[in-house]
Amino acid sequence: MNNKTTALSSRLLLASALLLPLFLGLSAYLLDIAFQRSLLAAEKERLNTHIYLLLAAAELQETHIQMPDTLIEPRFDQLESGLYGFIFDASGAEVWRSTSAKLLPATPADANRIIPGQASFSEWRLDKRDFFQFNYDVSWESEDTTEQLFRFVVAYSQNSYQGQLLSYRKRLWWLSFFMALMLLLTQVIIMRWGLRPLSKLASDLQSVERGQTSQLEGNYPKELEPLTNNLNRVLESERKQRKRYRNTMSDLAHSLKTPLAVLRSSIDKLDEQIAETINEQVSRMDQIISHQLQRAVFHSHQPAAQKVAVAKVIERLADALKKVYAEKSIHFSMHSDGDYYFNGAETDLMEILGNVIENAFKYGKKKVQVTANNNSRELQICVADDGPGISETLHKQLLQRGARADTAVPGHGIGLAIVVDILSSYRGSLDATPSKWGGTEFKITIPN
Repeated sequence: MNNKTTALSSRLLLASALLLPLFLGLSAYLLDIAFQRSLLAAEKERLNTHIYLLLAAAELQETHIQMPDTLIEPRFDQLESGLYGFIFDASGAEVWRSTSAKLLPATPADANRIIPGQASFSEWRLDKRDFFQFNYDVSWESEDTTEQLFRFVVAYSQNSYQGQLLSYRKRLWWLSFFMALMLLLTQVIIMRWGLRPLSKLASDLQSVERGQTSQLEGNYPKELEPLTNNLNRVLESERKQRKRYRNTMSDLAHSLKTPLAVLRSSIDKLDEQIAETINEQVSRMDQIISHQLQRAVFHSHQPAAQKVAVAKVIERLADALKKVYAEKSIHFSMHSDGDYYFNGAETDLMEILGNVIENAFKYGKKKVQVTANNNSRELQICVADDGPGISETLHKQLLQRGARADTAVPGHGIGLAIVVDILSSYRGSLDATPSKWGGTEFKITIPN
């Protein structure tokens, strides 16, 4: 779950990062529309109130409208105050305008027929300036009982409206942005807390894999209990299956020991060349059976994994091999920039390094070098010699995971096949490349 892009935490964060802006953006958009409508309703109500003020101040003198010199709303009497009043007759001619509108070059355009009692709210644009406009049609009966139609118009600058709307939008979008950040942060905290049982499950599985425990233990959320119970059943089933396999291998190895002993005792009676061939094959079969029997017995009583010092094992093996191959005067060197440890059984590490280093001593001419290094993910041990090397074809054969001992590389016995077999149980690998001296360099890689 750490650096995987497909991890559950990454998926949840990605989903939140995509959906939260959409959700908050849509919410902000709807709030903006609602606020804009409320502002428009307030502007309409304000203009309607100003219409009533003009109607209250107007008087009909015969067939003409008479307006007082000073109105209750002082902005009607101030030039360019932003609030303007107009009165039109039935023909559409302007019969009055407020003092504030004296400098306006035009009047609101409205060619609709005057219908008494009709009210309308619209927008008006003049010289790149925007206005709200409210019209109200009235019918007055003159002294001669004739009906007089008039349209009262109030226009109001949108500067205040646009300022309020812009200020609200800035606050709204900044608030939405900070809310998104806070929600994402909260999501991360909740996600880490919610996924903690999965991290514990992964850690417990690693303990089982390393042999530190035999099954998953501890308290898990009830949603994970079916999973942990099934995993424990699978582990128990796999443990029983491995035990049956080990028992079968042990029985098979023991049953073949006697026939091989009989064959070995009968070799002396055969022709020398045939006896040599049979003896070689019988020895090889005996080595295979001994190896499988040893592993079957060892793993049936395998303790929990421990930390084994790599340098000490290499030194012990090198000291022993220097005595075995003393006549070759091999110059052995080891390079390591730290104290590295192998997480597993010491016998497995001895088997792995013993086979590889022995091959280097066996086929090397004068030089054998072992280099060890480690990082947070894996342990690497390189063994290089100055021998004749091996072909590319044999390289590929060596690297086959799970290679069988009875198909071992000619000239190397079953040692390297055993190494591949043991490394596979640790999810490790063996690689072979030409060394800097022309021989072979084996690279052992084991995940931490």
